This record gives sequence, C-alpha cells and structure tokens, in this order.
Amino acid sequence: MITPTNDLPENGPAGFDPDKAYHVDVPIAEKVCVVTGGGQARGRAIAEALARAGAKTVAITYSSDRDTAHEVYVNIQTLGSGCLLAHMDVTDRTSVRQVFLWIQGQVGKIDVCVNAEKVEWPDDIASATAGERLQAVGVNIRGQALAADEVLPFMGIQKTGGLIVGVAVEEEVTAALKTFDEPGVPVSVSAAIMPMTGLAASRQVTMRVLSSGAPDEIAQAVVELATA
Repeated sequence: MITPTNDLPENGPAGFDPDKAYHVDVPIAEKVCVVTGGGQARGRAIAEALARAGAKTVAITYSSDRDTAHEVYVNIQTLGSGCLLAHMDVTDRTSVRQVFLWIQGQVGKIDVCVNAEKVEWPDDIASATAGERLQAVGVNIRGQALAADEVLPFMGIQKTGGLIVGVAVEEEVTAALKTFDEPGVPVSVSAAIMPMTGLAASRQVTMRVLSSGAPDEIAQAVVELATA
C-alpha cells in the first residue's frame, strides 16, 4: 500500500497541516487531471487509472516518448475521459508554464497535477559524474518542484483549490545524495516542495508526496487522493 509521506521535518512552515485536504468539493467526474510522464510506465498507470475512475479530462505530457504517450492518449479516450497530449520539458520553466497555459485554455481549469515524469538514476550514484547526478536530480526532484510551483497559481485562482501529487525518490537515493552535501541541491521531493506548502494551504491546494513503489500501487494511491 502506497501512502503519503508526511515526515514532520519536511512539512513546511508553521500552520501547514499535512493531513488536511482542500480539494474535496469537486467530484472526480468534473475534475481535470494533469499527469506528467504520461508515456512512461508510472505516468501511464496513473493516467489510465484516473480515466477508469471517471475523471472528466486527463491531460498527459511526455518528453521523448511520444509514440507511447499517444497510445495512452487513445486509451484514455476509450475509457471515457477526455484527453489532451502535450510535449513538456519538466526541467524548463517556460515549457512547463506554456503547457499549463495551453491546458487551461483548452478546458478552463486544472484540478489535479501528478508529477510522474522520471529518468533512471545512475547505477552507482557515488561514482557517477556530477553532470549525471544533477541531470537525474533535475528531472526526478527539481522537475517535480518546478511543475508544482508553476501549477499552483492556476489552482490558486480557482475557488475549489486543487491537488498536487509528487512521488518520492527511493530512500537509498536520498541517502546517497546526502553524502555529497551540495548547497542548493535538494535530496528529496519533500525538501524541494517544502517552501511552497504554506502558500498552497493558503490557496486551498492540497500537496502530497507519495512513497516510491510499483506503478499500479502509486496509481491506486493517486486515485484515492483524487476521489477523496
């Protein structure tokens, strides 16, 4: 069972309640959900699970796996949900913002954003070059924080708030990254999004970080959050 991680040291500023949900007033049948990495196993499982749960629209993004993402695009429509497909570079703020603007322009809002895009970590982080290590951090950690930071203003202007879901990196990865003690380099998704948790709460946006795990388990946990 995948559950949100709410370790106290990573909960953010005083007044932030990690267990409070703000997005519960909108039924899943009316929700627009965005899933990054829709052409990868994790993103695909999440996107199709949201469609099976009855989401109104599931927008998926891809980086380099367009053919697989297009298959998911077709599957989601077959499952009865509307679907949007867009290329997004989660390491580039302009790309992320333009995609969110396009989605909002197409369907009018964004209720749920799930940051599922990922790249493989080096086999041995300790012996990897700084470039290899930071490239993976850029997608797997910073990319999630960047997408959350960019989608938050869109959700903040909605009276119904929203839900932002991240997926934690493996504990051994965080442990390995901590050994480098590199200033400004986050070692976990929770640490990367911590500065925005207070603002999210003030704008009625729920933020959760799920433990890493199998794609189907993560997808089930996302659906539970989105349909709560």
